[in-house]
Amino acid sequence: MGNPETALTRLGRRLSEEQEALLGRRAHDADARERFVEAALALRAARRPAIARPALGAAALAALAALAACALLVVLGRRPLTLQIGAGEAARVGDAGAWIATPPGQAIPLRFSDGTSFQLEPETKVRVASVASSGARIVLEDGAVQASVVHRPGARWLVDSGPFEVLVTGTRFDVRWSPATEELVVTLAEGSVAVSGPFVGDGLAVRAGQTLRVLRRQASIELRDSDAPDSPPPRPSTSSDAARIEVPAPVDPARSPDGAPPVPGAAPPPPPRAAAPPHAARPSWRELSASGKFKEALAAAEREGFAGLCDTGNAADLRSLADAARLAGDAPRAIAALTALRRRFPGDEHAAEAAFLLGVIAFDAQGEHARSARWFRAYLDERPRGRLAREAAGRLIEALERSRSHAEAQEAARRYLKAYPSGPHAEMAKAIAGE
Repeated sequence: MGNPETALTRLGRRLSEEQEALLGRRAHDADARERFVEAALALRAARRPAIARPALGAAALAALAALAACALLVVLGRRPLTLQIGAGEAARVGDAGAWIATPPGQAIPLRFSDGTSFQLEPETKVRVASVASSGARIVLEDGAVQASVVHRPGARWLVDSGPFEVLVTGTRFDVRWSPATEELVVTLAEGSVAVSGPFVGDGLAVRAGQTLRVLRRQASIELRDSDAPDSPPPRPSTSSDAARIEVPAPVDPARSPDGAPPVPGAAPPPPPRAAAPPHAARPSWRELSASGKFKEALAAAEREGFAGLCDTGNAADLRSLADAARLAGDAPRAIAALTALRRRFPGDEHAAEAAFLLGVIAFDAQGEHARSARWFRAYLDERPRGRLAREAAGRLIEALERSRSHAEAQEAARRYLKAYPSGPHAEMAKAIAGE
């Protein structure tokens, strides 16, 4: 029978190799089950010689059981989430590609097996584009949803609304999209999301207590905080407080300040002046921009010297400065910061994204579609697999079609459909490509 310890080592190595193979090849469930059965049969064969050696058997069985459990977790943990549409007796199992439309006056819940749920408001149309073990991609065609996404390691949920994309890892939020008015509204109750799309750019953070409103046709964006809570009641003063504050003695209106009787006809003495509060330091333009106060951030940057910041800031600062100007509605200042970014940091990731944002500004804020197409092409040339590649490819189709470069638009549409067959610009690309 050979040395049992050697056989145990070989079996453990084999189980480890099977786990790595399962992860590397992403086998289908049927293949994974077959491999797991093979490993279990090998485990049964290895347990027989251990019966004759009680000292080795307990430890060996425990180790092998742990390895087998790990293999089972690998197989089960990679299964796509399951989806239930509706509640109660009307509930049904859904899958990738499911279309759901809610009737007037009735909301419908979508529940996933990890606990994540999407409440579809009345007269809402959605499509469950894809479902994976890490999450799903929901296409909101029209209407509103209330989402409660469970945070898990590696979770990734996407909500596509027209040309906009909301990336979620775990939070509670509402999203509303109207294709008629091309208006997007995202309201955060907990956590944060990253919104990408026209005029917004890539990965604009919306945090708990904030609402993002984008009007694409008007090239308008607003990110505002929710109403601030009521101020707390004044704190009772302590003896140390009193020691630091001089309280002027009350003035008797019948006497002068030095105690002498008042002069007839003289004006009464002025009331004592309250001590001026200590000067509070103004927040920097970076702090204001990070909190979503873009107009205030731009004003602070102007006080500091906008041109100087463009000449001395690092790549990340120039990107933030451009975002503050762009989202404050000052296209010339945004262009200045983005141009400086590309001139001073060629080859940097931020410089490539600056090309994309220059295309967004040219298209959305200035209506210069031919120039925007050149910028979108520049981004795709520099970052063909960058994180903005899908959006840049879709915007390129729009820009070419609007600039009446129909043949180029058709070619761009075909490339888009080949790379992103279910992307947010897929329907437009099919129409332009004639498919």
